[in-house]
Amino acid sequence: MLYIHMIKKIVLFSVTFVLISCAAAQNKNPKTPESPADKYAEEAYLELMKPDADKQKALDLCKKGLKKDSNSLKAWQYKAAIEYEMTLFSESYKSYKKLISLEPEAMANYYFLGKCETKLYLFDDAKLSLNKYIESPIKKTKSYEDDAKKIVANLDKMKLLINNKIEYNPINLGPSVNSKHGEYWPGLTLDGQYFYFTRMNIDNPKRPYEDFYRSQAKDSTWLPSIKLPEPVNTNDNEGTISISADGKFIFFSAKDRIGNNGLPIGQGGHDLYFSSYNNGQWSNPVNLGPPINSGGWESQPSISPDGLTLYFSSERPGGFGGADIWKTILKDGRFQPPVNLGPKINTSGEEQAPFIHYDNKTLYFSSTGQPGLGDGDIFVAKMNEDGKFDTCFNFGYPINTDKLELGLVVDRLGEYGYLSSERSGGYGNLDIYKFKMPTQLKPDPVSYVKGFVYDAKTLEKIVAKIELTDLSSGKVIANIESQKETGEFFIVLKSNNNYMLTIDQTNYLFYSANFSLKEHNNLNPFILEIPLKKPDKDIEIVLNNVFFDVDKYDIKQESKLELDKLVLLLKKFPFMKIEIGGHTDNTGDPTKNKTLSQNRAKAVKDYLIKAGIDQNRLSAIGYGDTKPIADNKTPEGKSKNRRTVFKVVSLQ
Repeated sequence: MLYIHMIKKIVLFSVTFVLISCAAAQNKNPKTPESPADKYAEEAYLELMKPDADKQKALDLCKKGLKKDSNSLKAWQYKAAIEYEMTLFSESYKSYKKLISLEPEAMANYYFLGKCETKLYLFDDAKLSLNKYIESPIKKTKSYEDDAKKIVANLDKMKLLINNKIEYNPINLGPSVNSKHGEYWPGLTLDGQYFYFTRMNIDNPKRPYEDFYRSQAKDSTWLPSIKLPEPVNTNDNEGTISISADGKFIFFSAKDRIGNNGLPIGQGGHDLYFSSYNNGQWSNPVNLGPPINSGGWESQPSISPDGLTLYFSSERPGGFGGADIWKTILKDGRFQPPVNLGPKINTSGEEQAPFIHYDNKTLYFSSTGQPGLGDGDIFVAKMNEDGKFDTCFNFGYPINTDKLELGLVVDRLGEYGYLSSERSGGYGNLDIYKFKMPTQLKPDPVSYVKGFVYDAKTLEKIVAKIELTDLSSGKVIANIESQKETGEFFIVLKSNNNYMLTIDQTNYLFYSANFSLKEHNNLNPFILEIPLKKPDKDIEIVLNNVFFDVDKYDIKQESKLELDKLVLLLKKFPFMKIEIGGHTDNTGDPTKNKTLSQNRAKAVKDYLIKAGIDQNRLSAIGYGDTKPIADNKTPEGKSKNRRTVFKVVSLQ
C-alpha cells in the first residue's frame, strides 16, 4: 500500500530489527541464566512477528514478565522498543533509563534513550546521550551511528523550532470525511467545491486496502463523502490523487494495475496514472508510461495549475538518496524526461508528498532529510524567477511534531491548509484537519475565470480559442480551447496582475474581457457566460482592453494588444466596415466629453489605418455621455460607460 510504503520508509526505528538485535545480544553469553520473564518476552516477540500483530498484547506480555522478574534485560528491551513503536515515548524513555541502570556498559541503549529524549524535546539530555553513544569505543551499527550523528547536528535547530512556537488550531473535518479507518492524502479543487482524499479500509485487517473518496462543499460544510467509482478505484490499492485546477483531470498513483488482457500495465510496482472526467464519468485510467514511470517507485503526483508541469516523488536512479521529488514538463502533448528538483529540496533522506500551489511557485513537501522535528516534517519552498526553488523552510512547531505529518494542501487564497494527522479526539487512526495558515507560510492568493462559450442566436456550445495575456508584459499566459460538449473553460488568475482575455472562433466576432487584480484585493472568481456573435449589421462589440489616461486620448501601450486583435478580425472579414464609437461617463462638461470621445475614437481609427486597414472601411464617432449602458450614480456604472466599441456597419 502506498501509505504503508511511506510509513515504512520514513520510520527509521524498527521494532523487529531491534528485538532481533536484543535477542542476539542476550545470547552472546551462554552462561547468562534464563529469567522467568524471558518466556513472556519470547511470546511478545512471536506476537510481533504476526502479519496482524497486536502491539498492545505484546506490551502486556512484557509487563507480565516483569512482574515475575523486574530485572529481566530481555523483557525491558522488548518493552522499551514496543513502547517507542507505539509512540509511548515517556514510557519508552523510562524503560531505557531502567535498562541503563541494569546494564550501563550496553552503550547502544544510550542511542535509543537519546531518540526518546529527542521525541520528548529534551534536547540537551538527548545531545548528552547520543554523544555518549557516538563517542563510545564499541562496534556500532552504521545506520544507528549515522542517525545519531544526524540527530545531534539537528538538535539546535529543533530546539529553535520548539522555542518559536507558531499559532496552530487544527479543526477536524468531521464524520463526512473522517472515519475509524484512516484518511490521508487530501486534494482540493481550486474552486473549493470538491475535496478528495485516500481512505484505508481496515475492516479486514488481513487485507486492508486504499480507495479514493470525494466530498462536496455545501453551505461551508462537507457533504458525506462517496467512493469514486470504477475504473478509478479497483479491488487493489490506490494511493495519492492530484486534481487539475478545473477538476476535469486527475493524476494518481496505484500499485500493480492489471489491464483488460490480464497482464500488468505498469512499469514498476507503483506507477502514476491519468484519468479525465466527461459527462459525469471518469475515463479508464491510463498509465503515464516512460519517461515518467520507471522500473522503480513513482507516487504522490501534483499537477501545476496550468497543467504543464507534473511534480512527483520517485526512487528512480539519479537522485540524492531514498525518494526524491522530480518534475516533468508537458511539451507538444508529451511529458518530457523528469528533472530532479536538486539539493535545495532533495537530500539523502526521503522527500515526498509534493504539492505545488495554484500560484505555481510555492511548493509544499515532506522530508526526513531536511532539519526537522519528526519522521517527515512539512516544508515550504518558493520558486525564483529562474524557475528554481530557493532554500526551503520548516513549517515549525506545533504543525510539525515528533509524529508524522502527512500530505499538506493549501486553498487558492492561502488562508487554510489541510493535512492528515493522528491526534487525540479524532475518529480513529489518521484524520484530516483544517488549519489557518501562518502568514509567513502562505502562498500568493489566486483567482480564476470560469465560463462557457455559445452561439448568441442558437445557444449552441462552441469550441473557441481562448487566450489570456498579461497586459503589463504582453506575455500570453494561457492559450486553450473551450470544451466541445459544454463550451466550458477554466483559467487561473494570479494576484497582482492585470489580464486581457480574448475569445475567438473562425466564423465569429471576437470577445474580450479585462481582469484587474493589481489595483484592488478582490480575488472573487469571475464567472462568465459568453455569447459569440457572427458578423451582422449593427452588432456592437465593446473593446474592454482599450485604455486612455484621464482626459487624454493617447492610446496606452497595453491597448495595442487588443487593437491588434481587431486588425486581425478586419483582415479575416475583408469586406466588413465598422464604426468606432467613443463613450464617456457624465462627469464634467458634456461638450468636452463629446470632443474627448471623438478624439479617442479617431485615435483608434488612425491606429487601424496605420496597421494596414483601408480607411474607407472605418468611421469614428464620439458620443460623449449620450449613450450610457449603466447607471452613472456608481463608480462601477461610470466605469462601464467609459468605453470604446466597434459596430458593424456593413458586410460588403
